[in-house]
Amino acid sequence: MRLVPIVLVISALECMRGVTVSPACKCISYESSHTKVGYFTSPNFSQPYPDGIHCLLYTFVGEKDEMVELTLLEFDLQAPFHDSCDDAVTMYLDLKQPAVNEYTKPDAVLCGSIYNIPSVHYYSTKNILMFEFKSDDIRSNNTGFQGEFKFLKQDLFSTNGDLVSNTNCDYIIDSKGKLRRGKFFSPGYPSFNKMKSIHCKYTFAGSHNQRVKLYFKKVTLKGTESSCISSRDKILVHDGDSIESAVIAEYCDTESLVEVFSTGSNMLVQLFAKTIKSTEGFEASYEFIDDSIYPSSELSSTEPDREGGSTDLGSPSVVDCDRIIRSVNQAGQPTVSGNFTSPNYPNPYPANIQCRYTFIGKGRERVQIKFADFDLYHPTKESEDCVDVDIVEISTIINGESADVDDFCGKAESQMVMSSGAKLTVTFMSFGALNGATRDNRGFLGQYNFVTNFGIETGEMANDSACGFIYNSSVTKSGTFNSPNYPGRYPRNTECHFMFYGFPEEQVRIAFTYFDIEGIYPCLGNTESDYVEFSNFRASVDRKLPRYCGGNKPRVQISDGQFFRVTFKSNSMFDATGFDAKYQFIDVSNADETHAPSSSGRNKEKSRHKHNKGRSTTVQTPPSSAAGNINNQQASDSSAKTSGGGGSPSSTSSNGICLSCTCIFMCMQVSWCFLPLVSSYWQLVLL
Repeated sequence: MRLVPIVLVISALECMRGVTVSPACKCISYESSHTKVGYFTSPNFSQPYPDGIHCLLYTFVGEKDEMVELTLLEFDLQAPFHDSCDDAVTMYLDLKQPAVNEYTKPDAVLCGSIYNIPSVHYYSTKNILMFEFKSDDIRSNNTGFQGEFKFLKQDLFSTNGDLVSNTNCDYIIDSKGKLRRGKFFSPGYPSFNKMKSIHCKYTFAGSHNQRVKLYFKKVTLKGTESSCISSRDKILVHDGDSIESAVIAEYCDTESLVEVFSTGSNMLVQLFAKTIKSTEGFEASYEFIDDSIYPSSELSSTEPDREGGSTDLGSPSVVDCDRIIRSVNQAGQPTVSGNFTSPNYPNPYPANIQCRYTFIGKGRERVQIKFADFDLYHPTKESEDCVDVDIVEISTIINGESADVDDFCGKAESQMVMSSGAKLTVTFMSFGALNGATRDNRGFLGQYNFVTNFGIETGEMANDSACGFIYNSSVTKSGTFNSPNYPGRYPRNTECHFMFYGFPEEQVRIAFTYFDIEGIYPCLGNTESDYVEFSNFRASVDRKLPRYCGGNKPRVQISDGQFFRVTFKSNSMFDATGFDAKYQFIDVSNADETHAPSSSGRNKEKSRHKHNKGRSTTVQTPPSSAAGNINNQQASDSSAKTSGGGGSPSSTSSNGICLSCTCIFMCMQVSWCFLPLVSSYWQLVLL
């Protein structure tokens, strides 16, 4: 039943006994004492609103323990002209009393269509919300707005924990003194917070036989096209109660429905934000789980469920073949790797069954799957089509939803598959025999591994990144590194950083032997592209270096100084095989060791795709990798900048002066090297 709010149109002096924006204002008032839920509209909605509305003030007043939620269902005002809104809705969200005037700072000014406004949800910081609607004297055909209001209890968004004394937003959440489950929020959520340079810590302390499960229902931060390492606004999840504990998850954009499990009994969440505006921040829940309790609600099923299938493939056989495999068993012992098989393997498997194998890791673990033996019934051996045939489907969880990773049928030669998070599901479905055909197929033998290194065997993992690897010249002068899960397809929604630390007199040389990153040049967010980028700085973008994606292999990269960073980032849409690369620390005192860039290569073996169906599974075998360790875990941007910063990463320049004719040739390829080129040319002439 639709509730009709009580609407009072009164004079400015009577507008909730408050001061209005203009003496010409008319007021529409909604109070929670009359109704907790209702609707509001612009005049004449859904017909065009009148012109010449100089001030129409909507006022919402709740009880002292309430807050106001507005949701814009439809919004159609005159489009902005030169970034100015002549017809506008002006929001006031942070009010102590129902009063505004010309000195009250607005929190949002909205105009245009519903696709132009930053959000459709707005929340008051206290129990009062007001907005002003105005239109100019020019007649338009825009229909205005319609919305819903609710008066909510403020404690719905209160963190269930103990606020640390002398802090604004640090909480201790202890399973001994509080409920085993609860909620926690960014400060001011779902409205905004006036604090500058926000840094909040949420420490979760369980008992020795417990693990911590976090569930981020919604994360909305100031996302950028750059990687999280250069973002000011981010959430870091540590696998322990200290900032020195390993980072197992990192969020810096928009995420939803994300689960994170600790390996031990403690967990720490850090929030960094320059400011938090309305609808930004996060809402999340926590739960302390005994190791003996399975933290999932998976249901067993043996009935095939094929979307779009039209053939009756028979009644399902009653076979109990579902398995749940965790990286820690009920006795608390790790199960890092093992095998799983189709029913009756290596004998023929039954028809008309569905088996689900669910793998659940913890911390920064990822699930890696490979089939050592694969033999499923396929009626047409010549076809690679996996439609309406016996099939193995692999899926992972991305933003709370199941996403297909790959599928296999027939006698497919599978490559390694990796989950995007700590959970992965393998579903095996067999169907009834067609035309009286019988099965003599043995099924499959699968191998699983719970890995924490993302399938990257070289370097040493960094604690300050969910997927970070450090290569130190003091350990080895050269080696290899690769994308996650290489030579299998890299996981989606993954960001990895490769940090190279040389001695002061050294530079870093990077050369790619294989490159297949899904995307379209110039590899920006609006093309839904994955990418590889380079930087001479640890935590900021190096704007003189382009991104790379597709099959266009980057040319040889040489750092400005002793530090260099390579970042790989994939989105939630597509995937590809990734890359394999070599690195070398070069002593710049010997200019002959620095090689000119090779010509750009192009790999045309792969094509853009959403899922991996019907593609070739032929991949390259990566070369042997040299392992490295690290002496220094941290390095600042300043140390990188003072080591020859400012030059071309693909030149042999030092402090902006070319050292050889080779460098002159290289400098001719980039405009910013022109002046050093001229200077070096005359040096060579004089010599």
